[in-house]
Amino acid sequence: MILKRRFNLLLYGAFCVISCAEKEATEQDIFLDVSERKKFFIGEGGLTPDPLYFVSLDSSRRKGVIFNQLAHSLDSIFFSADSAWVKEGVLMEMEGPYGVGTVFSFFTTEEHNVFMNPQQFFNQKIKTKEVSMKFMAEFGLFGEMKYPAVSVPTPKVSHEFYGLDKNSGIGYFVFENDKQINVMGYDSSLDSMFVLPVSLDSTQYFQLRFKVKWRNLIIGGNDEPQLSVVANRLIVSYPTFSDILVYDLESENQQIITSTSKSFPTRRIRHENYADEVDSGELLDELENSWQKQVSYGIIIYLEEPDKFVRVVKGEGGADSSYFLEVFDRNFQKINEINLTELNSDLSSDYLNSKYGLMFRAKDQPEEDVMYYYYVNLAQKK
Repeated sequence: MILKRRFNLLLYGAFCVISCAEKEATEQDIFLDVSERKKFFIGEGGLTPDPLYFVSLDSSRRKGVIFNQLAHSLDSIFFSADSAWVKEGVLMEMEGPYGVGTVFSFFTTEEHNVFMNPQQFFNQKIKTKEVSMKFMAEFGLFGEMKYPAVSVPTPKVSHEFYGLDKNSGIGYFVFENDKQINVMGYDSSLDSMFVLPVSLDSTQYFQLRFKVKWRNLIIGGNDEPQLSVVANRLIVSYPTFSDILVYDLESENQQIITSTSKSFPTRRIRHENYADEVDSGELLDELENSWQKQVSYGIIIYLEEPDKFVRVVKGEGGADSSYFLEVFDRNFQKINEINLTELNSDLSSDYLNSKYGLMFRAKDQPEEDVMYYYYVNLAQKK
């Protein structure tokens, strides 16, 4: 009996050693391949090297459309292994049956272009170019609220609208009201909205977000939950803490994964003088500077070829803070985290998920008609 117990213990110990060795080998085998600096030819149509643009890529991720804010047009965008370029499109009208007003973000399906700002949706039929415009209050989900608004991704959060279920043409958004955050679904084919029964972490969100009123100004921190859809799963990442929520759109089951790190904290810590409303511009600057130095978690992106999920994280510090890439397997178990800044100090936090790799915008942009970038690819040693 004693010999049998010892043998079982030896087997268990051997299994632990092998499992740990396999895990360590997996972590060590994951690495990033950073290309030389490449040119994205943006032309003279109003696009700039600054990261103020919105993009919608097709399923090939080799081409798509980019919204030109200055010209108010949808331009075509193309990628190759060595460069990227833009072809100017037709100017869009601002008013009338074909009019598209103020655009904060957009997404495309086979039949529709959907342009949006927090209070309006412009649903454009691709074939006829006709536009149906609705204010949020017209969807019938917000009670007696006069000016309801959803959280629309901005260029500071994501250049591409990742909260789109491409199979159904439904886009997902965050709606905040009465200390509660919910997910709203917008069906582009029906031009209608509904509430998704997913439980976001309202408690931590309101405890950690930055929203300060000074005089008639309200300064926010772009802290709203970030949504992405992969297959039949809605994935939620919170900028202010490390939790990842995974919601199955078919079964309506959800799970929460907490990611940890040795390089950055799992959540922000509010300044000791933080208040929802202040009467001093100096205090507002102090609070805002403190917030900008806190950790910030990005949106969850799926990389199809290596079958991995990744997330960019801004570490603690000011303008010289490091950026990291967290790598997760398909079950959202963290495999590795890689310091992007140590790999190449010219890598910014702005990127697109193209066919040829994550297209990271370079920090140094010396020209007006060209945006410099790097392709970053996740690879595994064989």
